Amino acid sequence: MSSVDPNRPDIVAFMAKASSALGRDLPPPKDVFRFGGNNEQRTDEFLQNAIEGKKSATTSWPIPDPLYWGPGDLSVILNGRNEPTALMRTLSFVECKFKDVAEDFALAEGEGDYEEYRTGHIWFYGQQKNGHEFGDESMVLCERFEVIWHLKSGGK
Repeated sequence: MSSVDPNRPDIVAFMAKASSALGRDLPPPKDVFRFGGNNEQRTDEFLQNAIEGKKSATTSWPIPDPLYWGPGDLSVILNGRNEPTALMRTLSFVECKFKDVAEDFALAEGEGDYEEYRTGHIWFYGQQKNGHEFGDESMVLCERFEVIWHLKSGGK
């Protein structure tokens, strides 16, 4: 499960605002997360790219077991200050070895070309707990998503 409680009062209020703006009752989010780890500036940059449609994919490692969300489920994206800012819907998942991540997927992450994707993820995951275990043979979860609502413009 997400390390952030989806029943946190600010997330519940965010989901109520999104439900109202979208004109339909939304289920609670299956995940609450932020891009870019603990780097507030990178988190906000990746979030803005997702809101603008420049980022429509994200990679997860290690893959949660059990996987607690799937295609069609909603997730809340936090900004660099851990405030709920955008609502996304998962479109698809592909599990594969890191060395087998498709170039079109890497480009959809919106973090540069294929080599920048690889270099950035090797560095990022290397900083995580057990990061020394991450490499080309590591299984990753490649998730495609769409932002369906966000606070900055009152919706999409």
